[in-house]
Amino acid sequence: MDPQAAWDEMLEAILQRDWGQAVERAEALLEWMRNGGFPPETAKITMRRQWNRSMAEFGCLIALQFARQAQRRRKQKGRND
Repeated sequence: MDPQAAWDEMLEAILQRDWGQAVERAEALLEWMRNGGFPPETAKITMRRQWNRSMAEFGCLIALQFARQAQRRRKQKGRND
């Protein structure tokens, strides 16, 4: 797995409102890190690995929450992703 690609793709999916892709990438990245994988670089500055891990975990959890809320709203309006 390429955690940087997953991170970048998750952020792009959120911008594009591609909630299914955002959920897929966030879940994959969380699983990767929870199984001992290294985190992506989450900012354009050099930071310690633990900082990137914390930021990536938080970002993934927020992305999941945001995407699932958007998916629920769409279902309530009769549109499915």
